[in-house]
Amino acid sequence: MLMSLTSVSAATKPIVKPIRVYVQDKEIRPAAAPVIQGGRVYVEFRSVVQALGYKFKYDTVKKVITADSEDASFKIDLKTGATYVNGMRFLYDPKAPMIIASGANTLVLNHLFHATSYLNADYYSDKKILKVYEDPWGKPKKADLRAIRAVIDTHYQTAGGVSSITGFELRSWGTYATVSADVTIRKSGDELLDRIEHATIEMERGNGNRWTIHDIQSETEYLDFKSLLQKEAVVPETDKSAIVALMEASVKALNEENAKELVAILNPDAPLGVGISSRGELELVYQYKFLNQDFEYATEKAAVVSYEPNKATIYVVRTIRDKKNSEQPHFRSYMLLSLVKASDGKWYLNPDSDVMLDYETL
Repeated sequence: MLMSLTSVSAATKPIVKPIRVYVQDKEIRPAAAPVIQGGRVYVEFRSVVQALGYKFKYDTVKKVITADSEDASFKIDLKTGATYVNGMRFLYDPKAPMIIASGANTLVLNHLFHATSYLNADYYSDKKILKVYEDPWGKPKKADLRAIRAVIDTHYQTAGGVSSITGFELRSWGTYATVSADVTIRKSGDELLDRIEHATIEMERGNGNRWTIHDIQSETEYLDFKSLLQKEAVVPETDKSAIVALMEASVKALNEENAKELVAILNPDAPLGVGISSRGELELVYQYKFLNQDFEYATEKAAVVSYEPNKATIYVVRTIRDKKNSEQPHFRSYMLLSLVKASDGKWYLNPDSDVMLDYETL
């Protein structure tokens, strides 16, 4: 009986499973198949970088391959075998060549991509899969910084659209990114001054690499506030006299630590505050604030810089000193005080809308 050995021979021949390549979770078909040499994985360079969006160029005369994006650059010298990332020579292992040259389809050691600090190239031997991808926790890309800046810019846009980021610096990077920004905001509406917000902003990364603002810590610098003295508003004499008397009563109550009188000149139509249900409770709060304090307040300059029949803004320069200890530093404060005419027709302080412009040690 005759027996064919063809099927038996085919069954004993080992089946070599090819290495599959994924770039950003999408499978690609490299022009030259990946190989394993000396226990290390080599992948065709051109197909990978083009899938990543790099501009690829092969100089057939100089035998030099280059690939560039806005975040990284590669250079491969086929004559010497030298590889460069961002202009710096990259060496991984002196015993292992960085490239297996074959012209434009040169294969490179997968570790070359790690040198960018934001690309990873991981080989899974059990599945025979090589994955090249952007590491979301690696070095930030310029596109990330543009996206973060756009979110911040939108956040600070006023109704008039008059704000601009004049300073921007990345401070930390990860699931949360921290940036410092100087944001110039031009006055609009009832505002009297341009200002700069010196902000420390914590950004949170969400799905799809989308960024949102998680927290903002900010110091405000008001610009050219001393010029307000030259911009005094026109005020009817009756209201002007009432406002001057109110300001004098305010300083007197502070110097005498008279909580009852201070409460009496506060806007009676305004909410009293969280957890405070009566003017008496508010008076107790002020009495508590006066404990262990012995300050003397003096008004150096004051001017009504904004006036309407039922509200006004006063620019005030005051000095503050410790009466018990003359060696303690004295201070000068620059403030915008808010006044309102309440339903009873009288003028009152409206401290919830006060603005501290600046202060200095004397």
